Amino acid sequence: MKFFTSVALFAFLALALAWSSSLAAQKASGEGISVQITGENKNLIKAVCGDEAQELDPALGAMNALVVTEAVDAEGKALEGLAGKMLHYLPVASASKLISGEENAGKGVTVKGILYKDAMVIAVKEFEIQTDGDAATTDDDWDDWEEMGVSSPSRQQVI
Repeated sequence: MKFFTSVALFAFLALALAWSSSLAAQKASGEGISVQITGENKNLIKAVCGDEAQELDPALGAMNALVVTEAVDAEGKALEGLAGKMLHYLPVASASKLISGEENAGKGVTVKGILYKDAMVIAVKEFEIQTDGDAATTDDDWDDWEEMGVSSPSRQQVI
């Protein structure tokens, strides 16, 4: 009888230990980690549904998500398994220009924030839109009059 009680007690302790470590692992995986992620800000509907996308809700408009190309943690170590994955933005104020609209859709983005890996969401603290050095234009270069040879005040080309 003592042997049976000892085995039962040992089994109970083993199960309790396994359950407590599982619970601790679940809690740890739900915590966010500080990251810097580089990727492309894509229109969520177009990326997921393609040409078969339904009509957008006018109240929400175009929603965007981040397709990861590179992810590193606060120490600069690469995070494996995120390249090519889509992260959704938590609706925080600092992410408002990334979350909705066409202004930054399709552009390269570097985001610093907190990643909740199990939920595949990121809370944006700050972001930077990547620009190509050659393709960058300024607001004052919207016309090409100088390139066309237009030098008269009437804006007609001088022949």
